[in-house]
Amino acid sequence: MKIDAVKAFMLTEETGSISEAARRMKKPRAMLSNWISALEDEWGVSLFDRTGYKPVLTDEGKSLLSVCRSLLASADMLERKVSNILQNDEKSLTFGMDHGVEQSFIIDALQELEHAHPTLNLTIKTGFDDELIYGVESGEIDFVYTSLVEPDLSRFVCRQIGFSDFVAVCHRDHPLASYDYLQVTELYNQRQIWTRLHSSSDSKKIRISDSFWQVSDYKTAIDLVMRGLGWTYCPKSFAIEKIRDGEMVILSHPQAVYRWPVGLLWRADRQPGPVMQHLMDIIASSTFQS
Repeated sequence: MKIDAVKAFMLTEETGSISEAARRMKKPRAMLSNWISALEDEWGVSLFDRTGYKPVLTDEGKSLLSVCRSLLASADMLERKVSNILQNDEKSLTFGMDHGVEQSFIIDALQELEHAHPTLNLTIKTGFDDELIYGVESGEIDFVYTSLVEPDLSRFVCRQIGFSDFVAVCHRDHPLASYDYLQVTELYNQRQIWTRLHSSSDSKKIRISDSFWQVSDYKTAIDLVMRGLGWTYCPKSFAIEKIRDGEMVILSHPQAVYRWPVGLLWRADRQPGPVMQHLMDIIASSTFQS
């Protein structure tokens, strides 16, 4: 059984014409007709009723459509897998994404990646930047899209592609919302809902209050803020709708808004392969930081 013969059968069914199927396959019509006849002889069934002007599927032909469709999909996957092996593409990739960076583009990016590398085994890990960078350093993660906070350039390669804005916010009914200008002392006296954004050496930049609840994600932090249980720093994109609706307010404090550079980071001794390079290029072209 030839795969091309199965393709001829499927295309003839799709187009309703052996001539059109031959045109799409760029083969002589007689060749496709012979292939389909050979399949019928091999399988012992009639695939088409040819008594009319156009070939019409028989009941036997209809019953084989789904199996033939699966066979062609498997054959296509096999061809691309062999092609990837010959091109020395990576067979698997582990990619990390920081909780604090814009992620709305990722599904489209992965769809584009799958189209080009359908046999790739992909693992996506999310976390805070210090966790992800440790994963890169240990070799557990191939590369990350994260905030770039003074990385060690002797150990890592960085490719900055934008910025991520953070804001300090509270609920509109929280005591801090009534201040026209906040002193640090006012923040000391109010609970901060603290998400672990950066490594311990940077923690004082984002944890101001001595009274805090520590949580592991921004959604939880915002939910607690919305209950009036404290104030928090979070990516502006996480809070922008509630700020626009007036449910949350940005604190009137000089450090209430800040910006981190974000980009791609990988180990300096790691040479990106074609798949890793492709995904990094997709991310760089798809990401727009405000």
